[in-house]
Amino acid sequence: MAPIKKIASNVYLVSYKPQSAVTVTFGKDASQTVDAAYGEKPGSGKSSGSKGGYVPRGKDDDKLVQLHKLLTESPNKWQFVNTRRNFIGGVGIGPHQEEVVKGELKYTPIPRSPQYREWHELLDLDTYLAEASYQVAFGGDLFVKMTLSLGKKVESLQVVDTFEIRARKPKENETKISEYWLSSKFGYVKGVKEEDVVKVPAFDPLDPTKYPVCIIHVKPAIPGQKIYGFEPWWGTERVTKITNRVPDYYEAAFDNGFFVTHHVDIPDNYFKKEGLNEEEEEQLKKQVLDQIADTLMGLEKANKILFTFSKLSVDGKTIEGVKITPLKNPINDEAFLKMFESINLIQASGHGVRADLASVAFNNGLGTSGKELATSANYMQDFMTHFDKMTILKPVRIAQKIDGIEPENYLCIYRISSYTYDVTPEASSQNLNNKSSETKPEQ
Repeated sequence: MAPIKKIASNVYLVSYKPQSAVTVTFGKDASQTVDAAYGEKPGSGKSSGSKGGYVPRGKDDDKLVQLHKLLTESPNKWQFVNTRRNFIGGVGIGPHQEEVVKGELKYTPIPRSPQYREWHELLDLDTYLAEASYQVAFGGDLFVKMTLSLGKKVESLQVVDTFEIRARKPKENETKISEYWLSSKFGYVKGVKEEDVVKVPAFDPLDPTKYPVCIIHVKPAIPGQKIYGFEPWWGTERVTKITNRVPDYYEAAFDNGFFVTHHVDIPDNYFKKEGLNEEEEEQLKKQVLDQIADTLMGLEKANKILFTFSKLSVDGKTIEGVKITPLKNPINDEAFLKMFESINLIQASGHGVRADLASVAFNNGLGTSGKELATSANYMQDFMTHFDKMTILKPVRIAQKIDGIEPENYLCIYRISSYTYDVTPEASSQNLNNKSSETKPEQ
């Protein structure tokens, strides 16, 4: 039985719920250096997040956790990150040959030698690429722990989750970040204690094999960001919060009966029957309202039903009997959907990803041809992710140089083959640029 709630004199409501490393230097003294965005305020000294020991990510060192939550609550935010990751990572790392073709610098893939294949597998560069691409797409920064063998050869390149690493605050008169702290507590515990972290020295480009274990930190060269980088999509936080609320709105509308769907107008003397006292009239009223509500819910899937009692209807006419009026449900209004689409376009722009490439469709379809998608894909991998690829390749090229692996070749990320454009031979009669293909007018 649907519950009936009296909300005013002669006004009742029935609700129903459906069943249904680049080293960065800072001059003579780096101890007071801070990031312009997502960092401490200049001259603030100790922050609530770091207590002076390490440089926090955000005011309370929980910025990354907040952003992860934001992504997870979004219906498509992770898809944008995943798409960018896919284009950054391409189809693997391998040796290329550098050459100049028609005045343009080209890197042409060459076969992998047995020596390279063995080295590639030893460092597990396929796993490295997958993890590094995700880190860069999420936060821009890449932290890699490089471990050397006793013979000072690279033993492993391990991607460190950006959530679990912080730069130790430079001491007075230090000119660069010289040490990183590792802990799974970062972002979740304020002021992680020094004794609870693992300390790893920063990579020294002047002496690459100085430390048996070191951290290579490669970050985007964003002006004002001295310690950490960030991804442009972080600036979409506010609009993402708006889009994340739209599904809540619809869910509340369907599950909790947010809208009144029927208006039932009944004469105020309808239940005044001869011989019934006031208590019996109320009981009769409840029985009738229950029957009407159950009927509408069963036949018309009513959500909320508003009952009113009066002598006159809203148009001033005398009510002769029970009058049931279906009300337009504003849940059908397209305003929210249009807003949702518009903001998603803003989000896609913030990620540097075309919405169609991320399989986020608008207006009931992707709306682009295969060739258009291929053109977008080529633009994405050749221009929009170039420096991201350089970020990922930096530690690998350092390892290549240390180990002396094919120094004559250049390690690059293989492109994704998406579309082969039609190439018509210049001598062909079908080539519009071939003057001999022009036909003479008939005599």
